[in-house]
Amino acid sequence: MIRITSAKKNNKLFDEIAILSKIRKALLNDKVAKKICKEKGVGEWFLEGVPIKFEKIKQSAKTVDSNIILNRILINKPFDIMMRYVIHELTHSIQHVQISRNKKDKKDNTDYLDKDTEVEAFKYQIEFDEKERGRGKAEKYVEDLLDYHDIKGGDRADKRDELLD
Repeated sequence: MIRITSAKKNNKLFDEIAILSKIRKALLNDKVAKKICKEKGVGEWFLEGVPIKFEKIKQSAKTVDSNIILNRILINKPFDIMMRYVIHELTHSIQHVQISRNKKDKKDNTDYLDKDTEVEAFKYQIEFDEKERGRGKAEKYVEDLLDYHDIKGGDRADKRDELLD
């Protein structure tokens, strides 16, 4: 009998599927994910079906047409870091479904961290991060986020308070 073993690439795919399975299980049991569904008026069944995949992208994560796309680099990060991005993008996934149901999406020229959709998603992400890693690390993440987006002065303090509220 001849036994064929998978190639290295197939092991990589298997590993991704295993991680995606772990993400799905975590989503189904996470209090913040369930809270998002409840507050957005979507059943928890959404957590079972929301598409999630890994790709090579510039950002850490993004949502396109309600599909959550995670940067492959996140595979090597701690699971709670990966999940905070999933929580953020879950919010956008639901927003995409609700927007497409209600109206045609128009180009939004608002600064990234001033968009209501981003503020909402970051708040859930920070809530998850605080629950998993503690208040101090969540605050550090917010400071890093504000640095990355070059928010300074009074705007920085206001945005920090808004995100940590």
